[in-house]
Amino acid sequence: MSEFWLKFKNIIRSEFNSGNPWIHSGVFVFVLTLLCLLTNTSLHVMGVDISEFISLFYGLIPLLLRDLGGVFVSSYAFFVGAAILSLGPDFSEWKHGKNIRIYKIYLILSSVLFLLFCGSVSEYPQVYGEFFYYRHSWMVGFLYFITDHFSPFFFKSVLFLFLVVQVARTGLVFWKSKSYVSLIRYSVFIILFYSFHLLGSAWGVLVASAFYSVDIQFSRSKKDLAFIAIALFGFGISFFNRAQENRAVSKEVLEHFSNTNVLIISADSIRQDQLGFVKGEKDKTPNIDRLASESLVFLDHHSTIPRTFPSWADFLSGKYSFEHGIQDMFPDKEDRSKLGNSVPTLPGILGKSHRTFVVSSFAGDIFPRANWGFQNVYAPNFSAETLTQQRTIESQVFFLPVLTGTFFGGGEYLSSIRSLPSLGDDSRILTDLFSVFDKKDRPFFALYFSSVTHFPYSPPYPFYKNTDPSYYGPSKYFRFVDPSNSEKPDKKEQEQIRSIYSASLTAFDFSVGKILEELKRRGLYDDTLIIFTSDHGESLFEEDHSHGHGEHLRGEGVTKIPLIIKFPKSFERKETRNFKGITTSLDVFPTVLSALGVPTNPELSLHGRDLTKLPKTDIWPEDRSVYSETGIWFSDRGDHFFQKDRIRYPNILELHTIDPNDGNSVTVSDPYAKETVLFSKHRMLQTGTKKLIYIPSPNGVVYTCYDRISDPWNTKPLPASYCGDLQRKLELLLIGSGKWKKAGDYFLPKSEL
Repeated sequence: MSEFWLKFKNIIRSEFNSGNPWIHSGVFVFVLTLLCLLTNTSLHVMGVDISEFISLFYGLIPLLLRDLGGVFVSSYAFFVGAAILSLGPDFSEWKHGKNIRIYKIYLILSSVLFLLFCGSVSEYPQVYGEFFYYRHSWMVGFLYFITDHFSPFFFKSVLFLFLVVQVARTGLVFWKSKSYVSLIRYSVFIILFYSFHLLGSAWGVLVASAFYSVDIQFSRSKKDLAFIAIALFGFGISFFNRAQENRAVSKEVLEHFSNTNVLIISADSIRQDQLGFVKGEKDKTPNIDRLASESLVFLDHHSTIPRTFPSWADFLSGKYSFEHGIQDMFPDKEDRSKLGNSVPTLPGILGKSHRTFVVSSFAGDIFPRANWGFQNVYAPNFSAETLTQQRTIESQVFFLPVLTGTFFGGGEYLSSIRSLPSLGDDSRILTDLFSVFDKKDRPFFALYFSSVTHFPYSPPYPFYKNTDPSYYGPSKYFRFVDPSNSEKPDKKEQEQIRSIYSASLTAFDFSVGKILEELKRRGLYDDTLIIFTSDHGESLFEEDHSHGHGEHLRGEGVTKIPLIIKFPKSFERKETRNFKGITTSLDVFPTVLSALGVPTNPELSLHGRDLTKLPKTDIWPEDRSVYSETGIWFSDRGDHFFQKDRIRYPNILELHTIDPNDGNSVTVSDPYAKETVLFSKHRMLQTGTKKLIYIPSPNGVVYTCYDRISDPWNTKPLPASYCGDLQRKLELLLIGSGKWKKAGDYFLPKSEL
């Protein structure tokens, strides 16, 4: 055994001294991984201290170690391939016995990494927010220097020119020496390396590098094997392409359903009053404005709940949260069981005649977690595994440039890269949507949900430059919301936060333009029912409303969202006008079914209205009222107005449980905790002119009433009697649903036996 180890050490020493790129790339990646682990691991997540909840993460140590191993393997695969590619003729000479100077390998790898890092920082500075602002603030000047003076194109161009020179040198050496087989193998390596890189396959990249590193002696008659390899690779690429199956549909089904395409374009946290045509700013959202000019626009449209998961459940089912069961952001298996089963959804109903898709990034991690009825889900998942991999990715900043696609595109080596809250760039998911537009034997029903407007807000280059260039502070590129921090930023900081939100909205508008352009290019625009909306709004420091969504119902910011409907040309009542009557997100369900000619089942017990049958006037003939409620409070601290009077329950980190029998899902599953969350919610009923908010507190129920016209931000409470009719309607709605009972003035959820 000792002789074996002696021989093994001699081989390693010899290979190390010869400049073996496989060994030195491994040393390079190992050192960087270890340094990042030691210097970037902290108990702060985007500035929020989680030290007192660290015990919750002890059970996740095996997942963290596994994820760290995944990062190491993926980064090693990429950098060894990049080393082989960047060394040019030196690597070919090394294979034939000539040593490579060791310093040269590290110089090349460091240079490639530096160019990738700078390019990624200039394109996505918000991705590196933790690194520069919370962990290594001494380097923030470097961040400002890069983003102020360079574009991502500069660094990519320098790297591209360097690689072109190295590839050309290598090819010329092979050509001059008439080593045509080597030239073919080198060409195949480049194709394989880059193709597997685009696919995000670490093992594929390793195989490509190994293929080129090991010399295989071909006879003249076997040279064609190289060409066969290329052909096989081309076949493999076509195999990996996302081509959806054509599914035959019976004539009976098609007779009852429309052939009209349906496209819902949405982004998280869009406030209706922030759109250009509403605000009077022509250059802010020109593509959305153009769509609005060709559509039916609803100027007083509201979300039922300002939290993403339950909001989309309401939207796609046409029912309230207490009916379909998803009432917070962390529903367990029981809470999710009704959706798509006893509670039908739009994609489930239309799946009989349409190909159904949802495309999203991190804000859409709700879609893999429930039975929405979508046949195809292009969105990341949310689980304990996702969280651990995400935290590992964020700490390994040397590999982030590769994961963000700075090396000329690049695939998702690690699936959780799409889950990063700071990487909401639409360009990363638009290709998934465009694949939906491919002509098939059936029309499509597609939901596109962008994350770029969700905090921490993530406008990529050049959109983040649409802010004050003289501002240099913690909100220059992003804004993270800490629910427990009630300290109000100064006016300049508030303005910057509004500005970075606005930049995110402009970035989303650019993507809307690309979507509409693609529809027109393919001849689909006129035949598609397009619905533009959002899941909820956002408070941006109006009055004492703080920043964020879901915690309260004051003002117009958190529930008032856009609704724009562009009917297809074939629709008999194509309308292009502004409607001022109050509407709710529950109205979309019956509207889509009606527009497609789908018979409405009375058992659906729809709360929404069919918006294809509007009155001729701009408002409803009666004083219509719509319902909304708050979400779960993430923090039990802070001096916010909604924290002072609310019924308290523990911090969200204490309420969470991880269910290993449900894919390691992160849920609130304790029955008492769930009941307390529901009991504590604020609930609202509003008409076009007034608003009533029900607030259960430890000292009794408080009803607040506001005039929406003269007091849109709800600073002047009116006597509760002014909203007496709404109080009676709210009681009829809740008690009449069979899901609630009264205990004094409180509404208590009924237990389902």
